[in-house]
Amino acid sequence: MLEFLVKMEFLLSQIALIKSRNFLFLIVGLLTTAFLLSSCEKDNEFGIEINPDSNTLGAIYSDTFSIHTFSVISDSIRTDELNGPSPLGNYIDPVFGEVNASIITQIRLEQSYNFIPDNGDINDIVVDSVVLYLAIDGYYGDIQEQEFKVEILDEDIFKDSIYHNTTNIITKAEDISNGLSIESNPLFPGYFSGSLVDKAILGIPLNIEQFATPIVNESGNTALDGNDGANEFLTFFKGIKISSANGTNGGLYYINLLNSFSRIRLFYRDTSGVSSEHDTLDFDFNINSNCAYFHKVAHDYTGTEIENVVNQPALGQNQFFIQTLGGINGRMTIPSFDSLIAKPVIINKAEIILPFEDYLYDDYPSPSSLFLSRKNVEGEYEFLPDLFEGSLGGNFNVVNKNYTFNITRHLNEIVAEKAINDTIKIFPNGNGITANRVVLNGMNSTKKDKAKVVISYTKY
Repeated sequence: MLEFLVKMEFLLSQIALIKSRNFLFLIVGLLTTAFLLSSCEKDNEFGIEINPDSNTLGAIYSDTFSIHTFSVISDSIRTDELNGPSPLGNYIDPVFGEVNASIITQIRLEQSYNFIPDNGDINDIVVDSVVLYLAIDGYYGDIQEQEFKVEILDEDIFKDSIYHNTTNIITKAEDISNGLSIESNPLFPGYFSGSLVDKAILGIPLNIEQFATPIVNESGNTALDGNDGANEFLTFFKGIKISSANGTNGGLYYINLLNSFSRIRLFYRDTSGVSSEHDTLDFDFNINSNCAYFHKVAHDYTGTEIENVVNQPALGQNQFFIQTLGGINGRMTIPSFDSLIAKPVIINKAEIILPFEDYLYDDYPSPSSLFLSRKNVEGEYEFLPDLFEGSLGGNFNVVNKNYTFNITRHLNEIVAEKAINDTIKIFPNGNGITANRVVLNGMNSTKKDKAKVVISYTKY
């Protein structure tokens, strides 16, 4: 009680002081405040500076804005010369169906070469074996045996051209592999040219008659003089396509084509001299940064839940799906937010929370992060402005099992009628170089955690 009386006495003394000495300053202050309030403009930057945890401005909190979520087939994505691995193989996802990834690449001569020995002829050359070695940088799915096919291209590819996951390239339609079922452990060192190395290796034997003999027989011709000139090697041998048969649940290998172990090595002997000198020699066909390469990916959703949700968007209110490699993207709208457009409100903070279904030791991990984009006035998708503030979020949260996005600036621009409340596109990080996918809960999910948007706003 004593403390209360002391405070009241102090307050009364201050009022008296204002009356006697600072009345003019009080009037100026009140007029300034009134001016600021009356001239307040809906600015898309204003809300970011407000502390959403403060009640001094009478903030209103709501997590009841309705959101609509659904899934769509992704547009094709670019896959040429990406900064990351190239997927290879075929696997069958219990939810997302079948995924088949193949690699198309040039190979280049290690150097100008002539297999014909001095004082000998081409018949003295004996090829013992040819192996396509591919360095492995990881995997996706359950790795098991699968049969890899290697075909020679019948169409030029170019490093300065653009290729997508849906690009078809003509081949000679002849498998030059030995047709073996192969499995390589992606977590352990493998063998390269007979020696154990500190890298997981996928080795695919190639048919001598179909690959090596035609090349060796070009000895003495311009085809083996180099890589780039007219009638040289890349004109003679346009490249290869590496693929795996459909219907096999063999998993995907992440292939590092630019690793020094990724190459074709031809093992041969020169038998022109005495037999004691018939040592095994080798010659390499390199895959490097001078090569054009890309990967093609096909998705088959027949008989899966994906097929249902794509054909019936309303099902996305329960579950919707995100998948890399040009598979499935998510879409979302917040139709009920229209009620705040052109109203005297400022968004203090706005978050989208998208819970996901996650299972321990899942063979099919989720994307490390998701991105949001919106349509601009030209009807093309662009990143939300919050991304450029470094505050968009969207990272995989293993503890809370969700992806959370800050969309404060985006909603302030909608309120200020500088942007339209249109469809938001949800797509994964690593879209071209990983096979990750995730199942997200919609607003009407039967799971405990549901998709929602949480908004704090202030009326003025």
